[in-house]
Formats: sequence, C-alpha cells, structure tokens
Amino acid sequence: MADEQARGEESGLAGSLAQAVEDVQKMLAPLRQGEFSEKIGKISVYVQSSAKARDAKALANFIRFAHLNLDAVLAAALEVVVWRPRLASRTDEQKKATSLQKTFDRLDNPVQAMLEHYRSSSDPLNKYLVAGTWGHEYLRKRKIDLEDYDRELCEMLGCGDTEAGRVVRSYASLNRSIDELQTLARY
Repeated sequence: MADEQARGEESGLAGSLAQAVEDVQKMLAPLRQGEFSEKIGKISVYVQSSAKARDAKALANFIRFAHLNLDAVLAAALEVVVWRPRLASRTDEQKKATSLQKTFDRLDNPVQAMLEHYRSSSDPLNKYLVAGTWGHEYLRKRKIDLEDYDRELCEMLGCGDTEAGRVVRSYASLNRSIDELQTLARY
C-alpha cells in the first residue's frame, strides 16, 4: 500500500513537472520568431530535457543551461534596445559602474532610483549601464525581481512591441518558471 501511494505521488509530481514544462514552452513560443529564435530554441530544448532527466544532477545541469541561454538572450536583447556609447572605454564603464553601485547599494529597493536615474541622467554611459546588462546583473545580485523594472524600462525605451523588447519583458517570468521546474523536480 505504501508503494502504491509513493508511485501515485511520484506520478502526480511527474504530471506537475510535465505541466510546468508545457507552461514554459508556451511562454517561449511567441519569442521563437526572428533574430532570437535560435537561442530561444536552445532554452526550449533544455527545458524539455529537464522533464526527462534521470537524476537530480542531470536535471540541475539542464536547468543551469536553460538559465545560461536565457541570460544570453537577455544580454543580446539589451544590446539591441539600449544604446551603447561608442567612445566609452571598459575603464570608463568600470569606474561609472562602481560609482553607480555605491549609490544604489545605499537603497533598500533601487529599482525606482535606477529608473529615475535613467530618465534624468544626461550621461549616455550612465544610461547604458543602468538600463543594460550591468543594471540587470546588479538587480539580480540584490535578488530583486526584474519584471516591473523591465516593463517600465521597455516603456521608456519604446521597445515593448519589438522582438528584443518582448524578450526583455518576458525574462523575469521565464526565469521564475525555469526555477519552478527545479523546485517541482526536487519533490
């Protein structure tokens, strides 16, 4: 009887995992068109593979690769929607990033400050750092959900209806959904 109950619970979890994979696939489907389709396709493959993983290590690797590819797609999309000043050197970027980090580290929730900084700054390098990959990495390190930030950022940039804008807006929910796959597989 205990074996039947364990198999029933295992079957229910497999069904939940399969449903979660299907949900992620539905989220990826509209993004699989245009310039990001190849990278989105890789995410899709890793997500599908996670449902068929034989053990926890394999599952963790599939999830990790899905996240790495999702991060790469976000970086590529940000390069399309956020203008990068051509004359800025890596040293300039690093100095500005350090300065911005010191400013935002003082705040409990820097999202609104970063958006306001983007709106009010006349320095193109500051705008690029706050809206681009550095700003997103900074918020992730602070464990702040990017969904509201990305939505407002896309509104300011006027890119919400572009392929890159849709990728940026979808990033946070996709990231959470992929994390959920690993959580479901643990139980």
